[in-house]
Amino acid sequence: MPRKEYDPLDRIPSPEAVRERLSQTLALAEKLRILLELSERLRLSVTTADRLPNTTEPKGGRADE
Repeated sequence: MPRKEYDPLDRIPSPEAVRERLSQTLALAEKLRILLELSERLRLSVTTADRLPNTTEPKGGRADE
């Protein structure tokens, strides 16, 4: 038997019930935001100072020598 799709307007809950559900949803969203930030930080490649590209020009001397 196919599952009936959820429609929140089939039955209108009380304002208290909606506020409670909204509060729970916002709390979960905040936790997921923190989890996403942590996950993104852990996936960044770690680069130590000795592996950074040398972007400075050598000082002194001429390049055509």
